[in-house]
Amino acid sequence: MSKRQAKSQASSSRAAFGAATTGFGTPSSFGFSISSSPLSYVTEPPDLSSISDPNVVVYFRNLSKKDSTTKAKALEDLQAYISALDEPVEEAVLEAWIKAFPRTSIDNSRRVRQLAFTLQGAICVSAGKRVAKYMPKAVGAWLSGLYDTDRATVKATQDSLRQVFSTVEKLQNVRRAYQQPILEYCRDAISNETALTLSDERTVSPDDAEAKYGRVISACIAVIGSLLTELRPEDLAKCQSDYETLLGTDKIWTFATNSDASVRRSLHRFLRTCLSTQPESVEKNLDAISKAYLSNALNSDQAGSSYEYANTLAQLTARFPMVWTDHYSSKTSVTKRLRQFLKRGSQSSPREFWEQVKCIVESLPKDVIPDTAADVAETLSAMRGGIIRKEEPRTNIPVAFSVYLDTADHLCTTLPDDDKHRIMTELILPIIQQYIRPDPELSQWTLPPNGSDIVCKAMALGCMPAILHTEWPQYAANLVQDIKTSAPEQAKDHDKSQKALIDQAARLAKLQEYSLNKDPSSQLRDTFLKASASIVKEALEVLKGRNGKPYGAAGVIAELLRRNKSLVLSDPRTKEQLSRFAQDDVPQLLLSPSATHCTEILFSFCESPFFKDAWISSLKTVLHAPESTRKMTALESIMAPAEIQSFDLASSDPELQNYIKTKVAAALVGEVTWDSFDRILYSASKTMSSATTDDILSNMADALSLSDQSPNALRGFHHVVKQNPSFLKPFLSSPKGSNLLAQLLSVSESSSDDITQEASAVYSSLQALLATGSGSKQSMYDVIHQGLLNASKNSISVETLVDLAKDLLNSVDAKEEIGKILPSTDEWNSALLPFLRTPPRSSLAFSNPLEGAVYMVKHDITPNRPQSVPRDTEGYSAAFRIGQFVTKLLKDTDLLAKIPFETRHGLLENVAVTFQLADDNLGLAGANNLWVDYNAESEADAIALMDEAQAFITRHLKELSSNWTHSSQYQNQHSLLSWAMDVLLRCPEEALPKAYWLSRTHSVLISSMIEVHGWNSDYNADMQEKLKQFRKLPNPLVLAGFLAAFKEPLATSRACERMCNEFVADLTYSDIEQKQEKILQQLVLLNIILYGQDEIGRSIAKPRLVSFVKHIVPWVQDTAAPLSIRAEVCRTLTVLLPFMADIYDSLWGNLLEALSESWSKTEKLQDGAKEADSGIPFVHASLKLYAQLRTLTEGEDPNDDLVDAWKESEETIAQGLVNLLKRTQHFPDEYHQPLKVVNEVLARQTAKVPLKYLESAEDLYPLLYVDSQPVQQTAFKILQKQIAAAQEQISIDVVIEKTTARLPEELLSLILEAPTVAALAEANFERSMPLPLRGYFFSWFLVFEHLEHSSYKVKSDYVEQLKEGDYAPGLLNFMFDFLGHTHNKPADVSKFDVTTYTPDVEPPRQDTQWILAHLYFLCLRHIPSLTKSWWIDCKSRPVVVSLEGWTEKYISPPVISAALETVSTWAKSQEVSDPDSPFTIKISPRARELTASYIVDDQTMTMRISLPPSFPLSNALVEGLSRVAVDEKKWQSWLRISQGAITFANGNLVDGLTTFKRNVEGALKGQTECAICYSIVGPDKRVPEKRCSTCKNLFHGGCLFKWFKTSSSSSCPLCRNSFHYA
Repeated sequence: MSKRQAKSQASSSRAAFGAATTGFGTPSSFGFSISSSPLSYVTEPPDLSSISDPNVVVYFRNLSKKDSTTKAKALEDLQAYISALDEPVEEAVLEAWIKAFPRTSIDNSRRVRQLAFTLQGAICVSAGKRVAKYMPKAVGAWLSGLYDTDRATVKATQDSLRQVFSTVEKLQNVRRAYQQPILEYCRDAISNETALTLSDERTVSPDDAEAKYGRVISACIAVIGSLLTELRPEDLAKCQSDYETLLGTDKIWTFATNSDASVRRSLHRFLRTCLSTQPESVEKNLDAISKAYLSNALNSDQAGSSYEYANTLAQLTARFPMVWTDHYSSKTSVTKRLRQFLKRGSQSSPREFWEQVKCIVESLPKDVIPDTAADVAETLSAMRGGIIRKEEPRTNIPVAFSVYLDTADHLCTTLPDDDKHRIMTELILPIIQQYIRPDPELSQWTLPPNGSDIVCKAMALGCMPAILHTEWPQYAANLVQDIKTSAPEQAKDHDKSQKALIDQAARLAKLQEYSLNKDPSSQLRDTFLKASASIVKEALEVLKGRNGKPYGAAGVIAELLRRNKSLVLSDPRTKEQLSRFAQDDVPQLLLSPSATHCTEILFSFCESPFFKDAWISSLKTVLHAPESTRKMTALESIMAPAEIQSFDLASSDPELQNYIKTKVAAALVGEVTWDSFDRILYSASKTMSSATTDDILSNMADALSLSDQSPNALRGFHHVVKQNPSFLKPFLSSPKGSNLLAQLLSVSESSSDDITQEASAVYSSLQALLATGSGSKQSMYDVIHQGLLNASKNSISVETLVDLAKDLLNSVDAKEEIGKILPSTDEWNSALLPFLRTPPRSSLAFSNPLEGAVYMVKHDITPNRPQSVPRDTEGYSAAFRIGQFVTKLLKDTDLLAKIPFETRHGLLENVAVTFQLADDNLGLAGANNLWVDYNAESEADAIALMDEAQAFITRHLKELSSNWTHSSQYQNQHSLLSWAMDVLLRCPEEALPKAYWLSRTHSVLISSMIEVHGWNSDYNADMQEKLKQFRKLPNPLVLAGFLAAFKEPLATSRACERMCNEFVADLTYSDIEQKQEKILQQLVLLNIILYGQDEIGRSIAKPRLVSFVKHIVPWVQDTAAPLSIRAEVCRTLTVLLPFMADIYDSLWGNLLEALSESWSKTEKLQDGAKEADSGIPFVHASLKLYAQLRTLTEGEDPNDDLVDAWKESEETIAQGLVNLLKRTQHFPDEYHQPLKVVNEVLARQTAKVPLKYLESAEDLYPLLYVDSQPVQQTAFKILQKQIAAAQEQISIDVVIEKTTARLPEELLSLILEAPTVAALAEANFERSMPLPLRGYFFSWFLVFEHLEHSSYKVKSDYVEQLKEGDYAPGLLNFMFDFLGHTHNKPADVSKFDVTTYTPDVEPPRQDTQWILAHLYFLCLRHIPSLTKSWWIDCKSRPVVVSLEGWTEKYISPPVISAALETVSTWAKSQEVSDPDSPFTIKISPRARELTASYIVDDQTMTMRISLPPSFPLSNALVEGLSRVAVDEKKWQSWLRISQGAITFANGNLVDGLTTFKRNVEGALKGQTECAICYSIVGPDKRVPEKRCSTCKNLFHGGCLFKWFKTSSSSSCPLCRNSFHYA
């Protein structure tokens, strides 16, 4: 054992011995004995020798460490070990834990204590019944955990006990069975333990040691108390002697003044428990208890336990009052101790403390109660001192003063009357005085604001009425004096002094009111009457004498009348004075500061005969006065207060009504605020007549539609709703109420958030008003109908109307009310009629269900055109709004089933028609002008309408199909075919636009129904008969609808095949010049039959087919023929040509020639003057035909004639396709779906044309800026191919002709004007990147395409041209402005591959960021010098600061990789061309460097080029690693030249390497070996430079020096002549 260990152990032993002898009794043994207490820190550790698992041994040893973290980890490990056991815990572990548990359960660390109790429960569960024999050692500590100061520890204890003892009864049995061990544990801890025995003073701070000791003692006392409470008397009797012994121990009672509040609380509760369960034992120990609780504790600090102490002392006094007398033995009197206790106050305890004090005082023995006035005064003063302490909680003051009054009353009962009078005057009366008239010198008597009840209680206390009879006149005199001496109007404290007067009068009146209410015949009544009369008299004189300026005087009178009206007016003289004042003086004083209080005085006489005349006189005086703040104040005050009923003087006065209307009008235009007269408008009394109310509300509602007045009107309605919402209810039930609701809904959709929020709040309040009564709901129905049918700039949005309708349906029976909410079928039909009269656009011929039937529509001449239809602010027509409303309302609800069947059918047809109209207007802007503003928002609304309409149609068709399936009646009368016929035959007989729209709608409905319901083959025969019937109808549109609707069932119909062959036969012999209308009709119907039905096409005999095709092919190139016929012919040929692909004939060449010629002659694609003149359907059909021919040429066994004709026509076809590309450049296709489809098809076909047949690039550059993405993309790809192919020839021409290469001027003109972020502020990035911006980026791509594939000389010329034209700065400025560098918030481009770019993969804005990042990469790759120059000269500080780091993070790594890859490729090419070259290059990509080496005579000349992280914004660094054959000066010169070559040669690393290689080879050229060492490079790494003047041989200087030294001669080694070394 080391000396330090021996010293430590000895110290521990001394501490243990000292601790063991500080308690009660003598130590158990002499000398260095170890305490037997399981809680002591020197307790013998558990025996771990029998534990089988060595890990568990380690856990227990860690548990004995001092560090709490180590202990907690050990407990967690033990917990995990116990949880993992499959068998019960072994005995040795159980025994060791029981030994360690008590000490661990009181650890200073809360976490350790929690884990200890948790582990105790787990081990006991695992051990089962075996733990019973160990319970006596652990049960005391275990139960003590229930009373730990930490809640989490208590919770852990409860959980552990619940694990082992699952019911309350079982836990009770534990207390009963182990009562003796529990008592012994607690008694030993209380009697023997101290802070020094529980904690090692060497490692534990005194505060922590005291905290642990307090925690143990409080828990042990609480455990004993729980035994006394929980166990039955017979159980307690078994250990009665132990309890008596414990109670007889003096030490336990000394804890009443312990410094730890938790210990004191536990002892106080324990004593109260003993008073109820062990009164005899308590009585035996009253001496010790009296000493602890009275002699010591009364004057001790009880903070944190004072309530418990007071409660305990109250119960002790009530049970054993002799504890204050017989058993009290201190030198200090018990009365003095009581005063000391009272002077300390509640010591931050709750207000119930003072209730206990009251109980203590009332329970005191007679001998203890003060019996002299001096003692009583001293006791009450002490108590008041405790109440007014700063530490006393303010919430306790009312209760404390109440107890103070009760105590005073109790203590004065035995005093003589004179003493009582003196005590009350000195110690109670100041409370009343300070309340009525606060005095700073008496602040110790100040009560809280709610202390009036205490004052009232004080007034009734003992002899106080007699005292007040003398003092009250003085209070009144003081008030009168204050009124006379109040501050003048000009004084700074004028308002303060006047308000103080009113408050003083209010308090005085309140006390008088309380006293008289309690005892109407009180002896103080006359006193109060005289006081009030004097106050009123003097106040009236001051008021009249100073013209109402001291409004406090009027307020005093008003307060007296309000609270003591009957008392004041019971004096005739006072009543007369007040009556004259109300009649004569009040009208004159209404414009003075006293106006409000004067009107209160006036209204106190509202039942008097003179009141009406006095009120009218007052009103006229106010109305005729000039506008001012006082006028409005007086006017508001003269309106009747709420307590006066049936006051109609104001509403019947015409002058007042006109004045109110004028003020409202002024408020609407913002001249006055609503706050200035809202009390007039919304007074509880009837201020306005019904007519005035209607006029005001109507004007306010109308003002909502005026932009400059709507905010003011909304504020007015907000005031109405806030102040008096019932004011609006009659108005809302009137017809004008609907207009108000509609206006509010419209305003709630304002662009201003403040206005929207206020309007919504007002509307919500009005809805709550309308929730009662059906008449009010009709107003809401009217709002909905008006909002749908009357589209205007003020129309309510459809979303708002839908929400309104849903709210209404939620509050009523939907089946009854849905019909009132939905617009009628006739109303919807009227809204749709202008659009049904609009002919369809011919451009949509290939994108609608009836295809070419658009050509057969005749124009309907009517004055009602869609352009003249009223629209809302978004450009939506009423028809569109109704469609939105119906589909949104019936979406995802069961309302559809509650609508009558006939109404549902009308809704179905109108929804379907609206769907078709919206489909056309969405595909082609302006097709029918269902809406007229074409933007992303309207497009989204249209798409949403179509989606919801399609869902509505599908739901209705499924329901209809279900009815046919489950009802025999429907099967017989309403089958699918009969329903379809009914639907189709509703079309008009003439081929007018309405017939087209209805036929198209019905066709789609029927085809959808067939898809939903399925087709029954039993209908085939009937269908063929119907086909014959429809062929006879005069309107071909109906037949077209029939064929389109029944396309699938007709595919196997013989009648359809026969009709197809008839059309083919008729058309084969038709003359296009004479029968154009009939030909067009037959072609349209033929195409409807053929498309999608290959079997019908195959049914045409081949000879007839060939004749037909030969006959119609010339129509394709016949410019005299209408474009509609030519388009339909192309569509027909596209279907039929595959069926005759094996026919060898010249028609293939004729057809291709016809296509190329038609395309070459095309001059425009847009709609012409006539709708049928649109070239778009023809171009589309011809391109599809061309694609079909291409497919035929690429088949397995193509037709030779077709292949030959294809090759011959490729050049002319290419010219025609390019011509079509050029014709599209003037027409945007963003909102022109047919044109966009044509452009996409054209782009696909043009991209497949061989490059040699395409035109020169100059004509295609303008296409980069067309408003068509497909055309733009195609032009870019063609130009990209052309540039790449042309660069090799350009490089050759520049070298041969010795000219300067130039970029195309057409291309440079496209990048001359760079875009700006400001110019793009209004650009729409929701759909795609703006096409002009994309065109600008594509132009730069083509510039970099030139640079990518050009030679060094050509590339240098291009870069110089870009520098001269100053093109790059515009791109770079826009680039970093858009990417956020100018705002110091650069975009994160980490998710993009900046080395490439793929269009339209990312959302538009992210797509733009990607393309800009890629362009920046290309700038650093191809024009780094221009980019770096721009960066150096950049004027934007944020860009300069942020760009380098951003480049280093995102762009430089791929740039460096590309640069190193270029060097690697060049090095490999050098190796191939010269395998034996001494020049080698080594590349280190990770280190961003490359090393160039040149071998000379087995020595290496090495240079390293390092690339900085932000290369090429930062220059590459050239360093010399190994110098050979040259001196340092020349070597550094070479390095600087290589550095310059890289820097000034556009950042080309190859240029630097080439320059270095050239310098080395130039320096070594012509060098010979040294004739002495036979090496070119000598030991000094230099070449031979000393030449013999005779033989001309060269030698190294070092070698010559050695030769001269060794040979002792200065002759030449070769010629032996004298060598001139210098």
